[in-house]
Amino acid sequence: MSVRVSKPRKVIYLLIGGMCLTLGVIGLIIPIIPGVLFLMAAVYLLSRGSRKIKRFTDRDPRILQMQQRMEQFGEVNVVDRIRLAGWITLDAAVKSAQAIGTGFSRATKMVSQRVS
Repeated sequence: MSVRVSKPRKVIYLLIGGMCLTLGVIGLIIPIIPGVLFLMAAVYLLSRGSRKIKRFTDRDPRILQMQQRMEQFGEVNVVDRIRLAGWITLDAAVKSAQAIGTGFSRATKMVSQRVS
């Protein structure tokens, strides 16, 4: 399952994989962001950009199965993949903003009650 990837694509895979990894870790801390989804995407993207990570992921049958599913997703055209990624990101941003707004609202109510 070795696929040759050009250097610019490797860099793109690594950058986007790093961003997904960051969002995944944040998602594990903040339950509104789908952390596991971003971590799965990070593993897939990072394994496409790095041979060492690819060798590591090929040893685990669960990760290998997930990668095979992602390869099937590769048959979807680029525009639809970008659209899907955009909707997922927008959904996470809206839910995060709602949670922050709710928390801010609760905090201001608590402060106003204590001041009164």
